[in-house]
Amino acid sequence: MRNIDNELIKWASEKIKNEYAEDVALLIGQKGACKIPTDEQNIAVDFFIPNTKKGYNLAETFIIEDMGYDLFPMSWERLEGIANLDEKITFAFAKGVILYSRTKEDEERFLKIQEKLKSNLEDKEVAYRKSLEQIDIAMNIFKTMVFDNDMSHVRKSAGGIMQYLSIAIATFNGTFLGGSYGTMQFVEEVSQMSLKPELFAEICKDIVVEKDIDKIKSLAHRLIDTTRKFFMKNRQTEFYDERNYNYEDLAGWYYESRYTFRRVEYYCKSKDYMSAYELGCYLQIEFDSIQGEFALDRMDLLGNFEWDNLLDFEKQAKKLEEYILTVLKENNIKLKIYDDLQSFLERHN
Repeated sequence: MRNIDNELIKWASEKIKNEYAEDVALLIGQKGACKIPTDEQNIAVDFFIPNTKKGYNLAETFIIEDMGYDLFPMSWERLEGIANLDEKITFAFAKGVILYSRTKEDEERFLKIQEKLKSNLEDKEVAYRKSLEQIDIAMNIFKTMVFDNDMSHVRKSAGGIMQYLSIAIATFNGTFLGGSYGTMQFVEEVSQMSLKPELFAEICKDIVVEKDIDKIKSLAHRLIDTTRKFFMKNRQTEFYDERNYNYEDLAGWYYESRYTFRRVEYYCKSKDYMSAYELGCYLQIEFDSIQGEFALDRMDLLGNFEWDNLLDFEKQAKKLEEYILTVLKENNIKLKIYDDLQSFLERHN
């Protein structure tokens, strides 16, 4: 079809000037937005930023010849969310160029938020944390998927898992999907990235061609598993040295957890494996939480649980407790521990 991108940019700009001069802050375009390879890859109208409630009325969807168009609104608040890596459509903002602006201040505000997006992608700590959030979404999809026996639902879920894991990998690489190949070719994009899970693209392709519903579920599990292992192996640690941790907070955690360690010891000695297991689960959740919060080593408690050998489980709990105490000592935290009530009262009177 004849390229009409320039004419549509002119149409939208004139419409704003004539009907929404104070109601629309910016008109944003993107190169190659939602096009196929045989289309001309010019800058095309993409979205606009309303300045007033009336400004939202500029939104319009339509088809010219066989091409669909969607001139949609994007609030400043949503742009901030994208800059914070909270949405999938990072590409729309990252590749956006200003076609029309109400004021110079609006332009500067847009560019400032766009720079924030770039900064967050370059920040290894932020990128890693946001990548893990995408993996969590993929895992939640899988939790529902395993109980579904409708092929359409399962294929949709598998596709969602592939996409969210691809977003995680792209974010970890300091980039976003839709940067090179278009928004729907995310597996191909990931295959071109320098840091990626082994066989990621191959497993994705196996999912796409598989016809057995149980095998699709199994492959989806494998895809999540290989991606999680990749992130554990490449866990960012260098930013820990740049952060100031308040180890008094870790001491506070230990004060509250001491009774749990004590109970684990008691129930292990009593050979009450159900109580020991339940308390172990509670402690493991706590360990996993404080691990990232205080840059601690991985603390595996439940990997040592055997119902008929609680002695090793008790020893591992004690070993992990001693590790926490060592960390506190190394960071010059003097714990408030008293031999008896009299000692406590003497200190507090």
